[in-house]
Amino acid sequence: MRCVLHVTNGDSAAGKLRTAGVEGDVLPWRDALHEGPVREGLDDAELRAERARFIAARGWASESAAVADMTARDERLARTLADGEEIVLWFESDLYDVLQLAQIADRLAPDSARIHLVGVDAFRGVAELSQDELSAAQPEPFDPAPYAALWRAFTAPDPRGLADVRETPVVRAAAHRHLQQYPWRGSGLNRTERALLEALTNGARTPVEAFLAAQRQEERPFLGDAIAFEYIAALPAGDEARAILAGEREWDGRPERWLGGVHLPAGDSPWRYDPATARIAYERS
Repeated sequence: MRCVLHVTNGDSAAGKLRTAGVEGDVLPWRDALHEGPVREGLDDAELRAERARFIAARGWASESAAVADMTARDERLARTLADGEEIVLWFESDLYDVLQLAQIADRLAPDSARIHLVGVDAFRGVAELSQDELSAAQPEPFDPAPYAALWRAFTAPDPRGLADVRETPVVRAAAHRHLQQYPWRGSGLNRTERALLEALTNGARTPVEAFLAAQRQEERPFLGDAIAFEYIAALPAGDEARAILAGEREWDGRPERWLGGVHLPAGDSPWRYDPATARIAYERS
């Protein structure tokens, strides 16, 4: 009997694949890598520990549960690679998924996996595919090199290399969207913060309404509601918010944040995204 490991972006997609009766095991890859520290130079165990501390601090899971889940996940993939099992990747084209693919690709050799990448032209999710679409899917050969290059740029302590990630439109789009999560010149808000703040000042009555309005602005939605609500809780309000959105002042009240391998201190960030050039600059005041 052929051994196949299907790897996908979370429990919803994993459940859909199991319901469709795909041959082999299904492994959900659970981690919102676009939030929190993902530093270069850590081995797998060190990275799991750091991610688990971040996840526990957010209240998404206990530290022990997060470590156990990621350990089981990593060990399952490692066994598959060691045993030469077939790997099929089921992922979407948004930042959340592409970063997970990048982490996986960093561990793969050429020609060791195939991929069914969803939502490249018109954005869709794996869980949105019909049973017939899942059954008829013919995954393509997966080249890990462009995704592994993204992983190296994403985990580096200097984010400027992200602007030079050019291979494949999907990888390039993910790198650019991540760059937009840095504070922008002129406002100090990142793209997500601006979209949420605009929604709130334009009449969104609840965090849920603001989240949905911000999601509608995304070419490839990737942010979960829990993360959006944390963003909203930190945002300015009233006259300060209106002045920042009008370009009359910059926001200097942001909380401390990690973006991949880059630490952004609380307050005024030295790393700034320039929308005119789509690049990052270091501007220590």
